[in-house]
Amino acid sequence: MKAITIHRLSLQFDAGQVTRGSDDNQAREAVILINLILQREPFGLGAQLIVHPDEIEVESHPIDPAA
Repeated sequence: MKAITIHRLSLQFDAGQVTRGSDDNQAREAVILINLILQREPFGLGAQLIVHPDEIEVESHPIDPAA
């Protein structure tokens, strides 16, 4: 068996839909929720997103709901 690591992966999600708080808190919460799904049986990959706090850049911008 081997492990595959993907570096510099970007994650975009709709803030305030499931997560709450500051942008940083929502980003951390989103990663936790995604990891729970990635590890859920019977269809989980046994995978996880690993956050390196010193390498994280969080940015946010409004989206056009009419688009």
